[in-house]
Amino acid sequence: MNKRILLGIDTGTSATTRQAVHAVAELMESASPHLHVVLLTVIPVPYMASPSLGMYTGQVLPISVTLEQRSQAEASLRKVQEELQEHGIDPEQIETLVRVGIPPDEIVKAAKELHVSFIVIGSHGDSAAQKLRRFLVGSTSRRVLSLAPCPVIVATLPRTRQPSDLINWYENAIIAYLREHPGSLTVFTPLEVAQKFAPPGKKTSGRKEIAAATLALERLASNGVLCCHDIKGELRYVND
Repeated sequence: MNKRILLGIDTGTSATTRQAVHAVAELMESASPHLHVVLLTVIPVPYMASPSLGMYTGQVLPISVTLEQRSQAEASLRKVQEELQEHGIDPEQIETLVRVGIPPDEIVKAAKELHVSFIVIGSHGDSAAQKLRRFLVGSTSRRVLSLAPCPVIVATLPRTRQPSDLINWYENAIIAYLREHPGSLTVFTPLEVAQKFAPPGKKTSGRKEIAAATLALERLASNGVLCCHDIKGELRYVND
């Protein structure tokens, strides 16, 4: 009887996805030929994210998946499939699947429906982008770990050094988050970004970090990435 691994793939095959692919390739190279891998990518749906709650809130909005989204998802799957074949994995041992929804929830649903032996997903660890994601909507890997019906392997990247330019650090983290969640409406404040998403090794956030987060948000607002709103004297930055 064939056993299955479920490998979560993000659109664009990020560095963390490549790390997870490498882990699966090593497992399959030394395992029985009866071990199969299901490559799953999830096209995310819009949802409301609340920085103050750090969790999914509200209802998922129904959408029609565009041809571009479908094409990007399928291209990511082909890229990973080709990489696994380069590692000597037989094409017949590889299955592909595209779903639409909230990524961690769809990963868990697929694992249950396909009765997989275990799940492999990538995690950004303590990168700024991952910290921002955890703050706004929670960690994908943590949610999968809490709901999965089977063991989960989380492939992580090496820890990064603390950056010398905090403004660029926060700016790049926000951009990375917005690219990974194109359908979500997100609100940022300088204090929240500075406190929750300081670089690795930075346990507290002071005036320097808040100022850097503020400048990063202002840059994004001036470039049209975010819109700045003054609400009762507090600046809020929204991706609308």
